[in-house]
Amino acid sequence: MKQTTGLRILLVMSIIYGGIMALSCFMIAALLPTLDSLYQSMQDQIPSEFFSAWKRVAAIPQPFFAAMGLLSVLSVVGCVLMWNLRRSGFHCYAIANLLMIVVPLLFLGKAYLGLGDIMFTALFLLIYYLNLKRLGVFSPSQDQSDQSEQSEKIG
Repeated sequence: MKQTTGLRILLVMSIIYGGIMALSCFMIAALLPTLDSLYQSMQDQIPSEFFSAWKRVAAIPQPFFAAMGLLSVLSVVGCVLMWNLRRSGFHCYAIANLLMIVVPLLFLGKAYLGLGDIMFTALFLLIYYLNLKRLGVFSPSQDQSDQSEQSEKIG
């Protein structure tokens, strides 16, 4: 079973996106109070449009950014597992990305639910599922080979 080039390209794009998302979320979560005080002190030098946009970002609770960062890391882990043709990678990726749709609802409300986010998540899940299914990752014979590989590693 060979991986397709298209699958590899999508996985690389997802890993890059997830890594950047995780890094930015963790940085914002860690530096939010510092950045807020910095922007407050420079309010006169910053254009009013930028400052009003910053106030909206600063109003978001820090745990939201931490949760999104953790889910981004989980998404990257799922991509790495899918690269190794593991069924658990697809499930890890799917759960992480579906939770990335739910977390803004919990923290910020319905106004932050984006139809584009839902559509891209559904599209990527469908593409990954179809590619992995075509490669035989979800077949029952894959379960037996996984179990035999694990028993060989243990024994």
